[in-house]
Amino acid sequence: MNARLCLLATAVAQSLSFSAFADDSDIERIIVTGDFKSESIQELSASASLFSDTEIASRDAKYLDELLNQAANVNFTAGASRGRFVQVRGIGLRSQFVDPINPSVGMIIDGINYSGLGGAAMLFDVDQVEIYRGPQGTRFGADALAGMIHMESADPTLEPSLKVKLGMGTYNSWDAGVAAATGFGEKSSVRASFYQNKSDGYMKNAYLGRDDTQGIDEQVARIKLHFQLTEHWRTEFVAHFMDIDNGYDAFTLDNSRTSVADQPGKDEQESNAFSLSNIFTGFDFADVELNLSTLDADLLYSYDEDWVCNDPDQPALCKAGLHPWGYSSTDSYQRDRQDNTAELRFDSKGGNWVTGLYYQSRDVDLVRQYTWNDGDFKSNYESENLALYGQIETHISDKTRLVTGLRVERNEGDYSDIYGVNESVEDTMVGGKVALEYQVVPRTMIYTSVSRGYKAGGINAEAIAKANDEGLSQDAEFFLNHRTFDPEYLWNAEFGVKGKSADQRLNLRITAFYMYRDNIQLKAWKTEGQQFAGYFDNGSSGENYGLEIEGEYALSPRLTLSGSLGLLESEIDGFFTADGIDQSGREQAQAPNYQYAVNARFNITDALAVNVGMEGKDEYYFSDSHNSQAPSANLLNASIAYQADYWGLNFWVRNALDEDTYNRGFEFGNNPVNEYATQTYVQYGEPRVAGVSFSYEL
Repeated sequence: MNARLCLLATAVAQSLSFSAFADDSDIERIIVTGDFKSESIQELSASASLFSDTEIASRDAKYLDELLNQAANVNFTAGASRGRFVQVRGIGLRSQFVDPINPSVGMIIDGINYSGLGGAAMLFDVDQVEIYRGPQGTRFGADALAGMIHMESADPTLEPSLKVKLGMGTYNSWDAGVAAATGFGEKSSVRASFYQNKSDGYMKNAYLGRDDTQGIDEQVARIKLHFQLTEHWRTEFVAHFMDIDNGYDAFTLDNSRTSVADQPGKDEQESNAFSLSNIFTGFDFADVELNLSTLDADLLYSYDEDWVCNDPDQPALCKAGLHPWGYSSTDSYQRDRQDNTAELRFDSKGGNWVTGLYYQSRDVDLVRQYTWNDGDFKSNYESENLALYGQIETHISDKTRLVTGLRVERNEGDYSDIYGVNESVEDTMVGGKVALEYQVVPRTMIYTSVSRGYKAGGINAEAIAKANDEGLSQDAEFFLNHRTFDPEYLWNAEFGVKGKSADQRLNLRITAFYMYRDNIQLKAWKTEGQQFAGYFDNGSSGENYGLEIEGEYALSPRLTLSGSLGLLESEIDGFFTADGIDQSGREQAQAPNYQYAVNARFNITDALAVNVGMEGKDEYYFSDSHNSQAPSANLLNASIAYQADYWGLNFWVRNALDEDTYNRGFEFGNNPVNEYATQTYVQYGEPRVAGVSFSYEL
């Protein structure tokens, strides 16, 4: 409790300092668009980070995980070719295998729900990335227990425009993109873009003699159409086409970047997505918006389970695979996912209330091809969500505003598989938010809020399969008792200060938070020899609390400092692993005690700028089911950019000191040479990478 009071006192002290030197000048408006309305990030009664296209270009970030270290209390894991899974304040998924998953951190791109499909987060022609921390229960519902990522690509323009990007870098990497927009008719416009990104990746495969078994090969095309059909009727159409054909060859028995896998895996996604929005503003009482979207994604995730070769002609490389019983295994998960959503929304003319009805269906077919299974394992999971929501803003005084929101959501899920198993879950969940905002002076706002988020219960498909396969399972009774798991609720209390100094040089956002996880959902594993079964279980509860600070300071007309700091304490209560280990009192996985980022931008001339930054995080646990940890890390990044009227050059480097980082880790026995002794195995993060990019915009 003393720690929480200290955090609160810190935030209050900052609010008083802002009040002391603020005047009535207008503040710079950094607009976020992912909530119910577009508003300044300084006026949003929530903790959020925003990255503009300028910040994306400075880091030459091609994908979301190349930005996330800049945000306070945001972490990610790979378990694939990319950092597909995001955690906010220590809450979020870390992988997906057999089981259907319900995301903890949602992802919306151009109004399309990509939650659980992190591979779609490519950044070319994206105007900005917004990260909302804490439950977004009123706005986004079951997909946003811990937070939401909102990405918006560039809109069409009536005036012709052109954007070109060419880049090359280490590890035989290159990327190229083009985007163009124009108007047609009097009030309609279109924008289209195409982007290709390729790299050999950061692993070498000594057995196959290849450098690209962890390679990147990604393409994305986007189209946006805006039609002003009448004075009061506007239509917006979006289409996305993605083709991701990445390799997956990440783990080794000696924890090096040199693999000897004879059957490296794949990480693929082919998806088509469309959305259609119709906005009618002709009514006197409210604007009406009807949003429809559909997504069809074919996914493949596969890997060499033993990580080694089994070749008698290569005894030096393949010694771990040359044991008497000829162990060699692969695992493959092919998913066909189809999503459909519909939302009918009413926004008041005065902007003080909004209400709506939301529907989502998701149909996922899985085919698992596993060496130790007798034939393919097939399953289907169909889910439907229906939600009613509303939010009201009440102006108590000229300086005080009360925001009240509520969302009621019904989730139904039906599971079936080739074993003849049929299982269903049904949950009615309630979430919402109450926030009190006080505008101390025009540039300083303080707020306090209480919000409730929720995450639907689900089905442990792998546990069900194990329970019904006596030939593989020695613990059928254990798995029968873990067929399903219950919903989780998250209570979140925040106190925040957002302000700008009177001289316009300092912009600061501070949030102290406390979160209580009720019926906490945790991923666990049960081991049988060299085979593993994952399942979700409900612990009693969990606590997450801390502080988030983000801001910018113009030290001089040419030197600007920016940065973030996240402090986080977390705890598990009432959770036992499958091996009987009591994890009560331990920190939650993916929850480092601190994260920071500090960046300095120096404009040498009006056209030439240098950026130097440090980012780091504390050690943290890889998983809730074992106690292996990722070590602390501190990374140096830099860039030199030249910008003329229409074109620019950017020389960049990330992780300049080539520090080893890890974005996934397991603890088990997988090495026959040491008689399958339990040890930690890790997947490496990005090493030192550098390159140059050319851009042209007209």
